[in-house]
Amino acid sequence: MAEGKEENGYDLAEEGWKLLVEGAEKVQRAANILKKTEHSIDGYNIERALIKHKPDLIKQHLEGLQQHRQESKR
Repeated sequence: MAEGKEENGYDLAEEGWKLLVEGAEKVQRAANILKKTEHSIDGYNIERALIKHKPDLIKQHLEGLQQHRQESKR
């Protein structure tokens, strides 16, 4: 961040939600790969743990923030 320039809270929040969505997608891809191997139980365990963190809700939060920003021009 440049000196004297304030961070934009909306940009920061959107960036964080995007990282969470990307991370959840990466974890699901890993689980899918493992489920096709001799370590399939690990893949299912990873997927089950991911579901507990509600990746669909994470996506909804990102979409909601983006929609709010679009509607209010923030």
